[in-house]
Parts: sequence; C-alpha cells; structure tokens
Amino acid sequence: MNSSPLQALLGIINKLNPKQKFMLAGGVISTVILLIVMIFFLNEPNYTTLYTGLSAEDASKVVEYLNSQKIQYKIDDNGQTIKIAREKVYETRLALAGRGIPSSGVIGYEIFDKSTMGMSEFMQKLNYKRALEGELARTITQIDGVEGARVHIVIPQKTIFKEEEKLPSASVVLKLRNNNFIGKENISSIVNLVSSSVEGLPPSRVSIIDTKGRILSNDSEEGPLAFASTKQYEVKQSVENYLAKKAQSLLDNILGYGNSVVKVNADLNFDQVEKTMEQYDPESQVAISEQTIKSNNAGSSLKDTTVQSSENSLTNYEISKTIQKVVEGSGNIIRLSVAAVVNDIPKEVEKEGKKEIVYEPRSPEQLKKLEELVKNAVGIDPQRNDQFSLVSIPFEVNQIEEMQEEKGAFGSIPNADEWMNVLIMLFAIISAIFVLKSLMKKLKNEKIIIGTINTAAAADSLALSGGSSAGALTQARASSNLMNQLAQPRKRPMLKINDIEDEISDEAVAKKTQQEKIINYVTKNPGEAAKLINAWMHEDEI
Repeated sequence: MNSSPLQALLGIINKLNPKQKFMLAGGVISTVILLIVMIFFLNEPNYTTLYTGLSAEDASKVVEYLNSQKIQYKIDDNGQTIKIAREKVYETRLALAGRGIPSSGVIGYEIFDKSTMGMSEFMQKLNYKRALEGELARTITQIDGVEGARVHIVIPQKTIFKEEEKLPSASVVLKLRNNNFIGKENISSIVNLVSSSVEGLPPSRVSIIDTKGRILSNDSEEGPLAFASTKQYEVKQSVENYLAKKAQSLLDNILGYGNSVVKVNADLNFDQVEKTMEQYDPESQVAISEQTIKSNNAGSSLKDTTVQSSENSLTNYEISKTIQKVVEGSGNIIRLSVAAVVNDIPKEVEKEGKKEIVYEPRSPEQLKKLEELVKNAVGIDPQRNDQFSLVSIPFEVNQIEEMQEEKGAFGSIPNADEWMNVLIMLFAIISAIFVLKSLMKKLKNEKIIIGTINTAAAADSLALSGGSSAGALTQARASSNLMNQLAQPRKRPMLKINDIEDEISDEAVAKKTQQEKIINYVTKNPGEAAKLINAWMHEDEI
C-alpha cells in the first residue's frame, strides 16, 4: 500500500511505458500553455484612443508622461494616435490637460506670462496678435467636425483722418475631420466668433477656407437678409415637424407603429407690418387751457375821473384723440397642406395549402373617422383653403423586416470585444477539460490492467508456495487464460466522431503486440513469470 496519494500517483506514472509518459507530459504541458495564454490574453487591457491627430512634439510629451506614470500604451497611425487602457482614459486626459498637453503648437495668452521689460511697442502688438490668433484657433478647434484651425488677423494702423482708416480683416483655415463638409450654421458661428473677438472687424471681412482650398464662407450670403432667411426656414421646419408629430402620434396609437406616414407643408407669412392709427371723437371736447385778459381805462386827462374796465377770456378746447401703434406678428399660417398614408389591413389567407398574407383596403367609414381626427389634430381651417388627403395603400415591409433582422443579428451586441473574450475563455476551459479527461481515462485503463496482472500474479504465488507443480501449472494456465482475456480487444463504445478511433489505432496495435509477447512468455515460462509478478507485488507493498 502506498503511504500517500502523491506516491500512488508517482507509482502509476512509473508503471507507464515511455510513449504513455510522453503523451501525459505533452498533455499537461499543452494544458498549462493554453491556460497561460488564456490568462495573458484576457488580462491584456482593452485599449482605447487617448489622443489622435497629435503633432510629433505633443506625442512625445504624452509618451513621456505615460512612461513616468508607468501606464501601458500603444502607438498607431504613424505616431499620431496613442491608445491606453479604457479605464484610465479620462483620468489621464485630465492630468495631461493640467500640464497644458496637448498644445498642438498653438500659443495663446500664455505668451504674456513671461516678462516683457525692454520689449518694443511693435513686438508687444505682434505678441498680442499672435495670442489672439492662438486663442481663436483653440476655440474653433472645439467645434464638432473641426480637427485643426489656423487664424490670421490683419489689424491696420490707426490714422488721423477718418477717410484713410482701413477696416481689419481675418482669414481662417480649417482642417475638417475625415475631410467632411461643415454646416452653414457652424460657418456662421465661426464668422461671428472671429468678428466679435476683434475690435472693428465686420463679419463681411472674415474669410473661411479648408485645407483643400474650398471657400466655405460666401460674402454674398452674409448680412441681415441671409440671417432672416435662415431663421424663417427654421421656423417653417419647426411648425411642420410639430404638426406632423401630433398627427403621427395619433395614428400610431390607433393603427400601430409603422402603419402610417404623415407629412405637413405649412405656408407662413413672415411679413412684419407696423401700423399707427389715430382716432378723433368730435363729441368729446376737453378744455386744455383758459386765458383771461383784463384792461382798465382811467380817463383821457387827469381831470377826467371816468374809469372804464374790460375783461376778456379765451378758452382752448381739443377733441379727444386715440393713437394706436400695431405691429402684426410674423410667422402666421397662411395655408396648410397635409398628406397622410395608412397601411391596408393585413390578413392571413390559406391558398393552395400555403398561408399567404393579403392586404385589404380599409373601409370608407374608418378612413372618414381617421380623416376627422387628423384634421382636428393639425387644425385644418377651410377658410384658409387648407388641403388634406388621406389614402389607404399597402406598405412594402419586406425590406424593412430584413433590415431589422440583420440589425438584430449583428447590431444588438453592445461590446463585441467582451463577448469575444468570454467565448475564448469558454473554449479554452472546454479544451482543457477534454484533454484532462482523456488523460485520466488512459491512466484509469492502465491501472485496471496492472491490478488484474497483480491478481493473477498473487494466484501464481500462492500456487508456488504450496509446492505442487501441477497446481503451479494449473495457475500458470489460469494466468495464461487471463492474459488471453486481457489480450482480446475490449468492446469500446462507438463514438460519433470517427477521427478519435483513427488516432488511437496505432497505439492499440502496439499494445496488442506487447500483450501477445507477455502471453507467450507466461505460457512457456510459468514459474519465472510467477516469480516476476510476485516480485512486483512486493515492491508495491514496500
């Protein structure tokens, strides 16, 4: 009996032939290597972009900081993109921003942090212009779709005479992300930003181009008229979307989502009229002032004692007047045109043993009810000559269903990398289980064979100790019969995978040959075989 499981395991391994030992060692090594690779692969951080489009100077500063903090990173896109672990991206960006990285080589107001003693007035003005250009470039870069910006400002010298004074001008060069176009609203915002940042710079003197030489700003479209046209279009679109959304939500709740479409066209009046009205009421008079004149006459001479006096009064009246100043609001609805389409009713019909979906038109009563509901929802007014149409036709939904199925099959995975890691881990665990299971099965079979041989050897040993040669011969023959039974191939359960039987066929042939040699030896030399087996048994008991 073995003293410990470790010694028992070593005893089983020592009884294996070299080929079996080699297979066991190879399986263990393969399993360990597979587990190590799996652990390293899963422990590798999930890299995401820290910065992209960096200049060489900024990239070197970022790499220097990452090395000082011992943060793992990857460099892609010829050194312009730096990636680090996802969980450290925001913390690293904040730390680098506190150090002024990346600066992209743009100098702002920090140019005045140094002492300017002894600097000439020309250099001070030049530094101010550089700082202003840098700050504007940094601000413009923050706009969505803009990857980089350069700003050039021309500030003319002031003159004594007003006629000779020149206006400032500015030029902006944009590097767009992925070489895409930028919207007119963003262009207008950049123009107003630059114009408001430079004293005396009108928006018409700001030019914007991109790195491909395309002119993005158009002087002819600038001014209050262009701005008013843009606002009018936005108001018109907002009114149409609001009315269409009201009608669409109503039909979706009645017919179900995807069974109706509503479009609205609104004609708006943007004329702004200012009226001043004065109204007079002749029946109502109001005294606004009253004047009284008195005169005294003492006579023509001193002797004349005759005294004459007179009094005149003057009253001014004004008719009541009402002044009204009326400003008619713009954006009033002149006419609405509403078009609504509803889907027919789908019904499943069995035709020639097959089920098909047939669309039937909706009844006129149902369409009439839907028409009244939509008209009341959007506010159709017959006095404005509003137009409304409601049509029931079948929708083509096959293509939409295919797109939804494809989206459900491929677009529903939120994090493909995490799922891939889980699948790889499961595959590695299953592979390791299969390898260990096959090795344990082989060890178990070998242990059964050895135990059977030991039983036969014990019987032979008892026969030899009895001193009877006939009994020894009988036991030897019994051992030979037992060896014949062991030599016969066992019926293995048939597996569905035929490749496994092909892989172990050579091993089975070699084992059968070895067993035949043992049987022949035991048959010819029963006594020697019994002694040999008895010696093996005593070795195991030690």
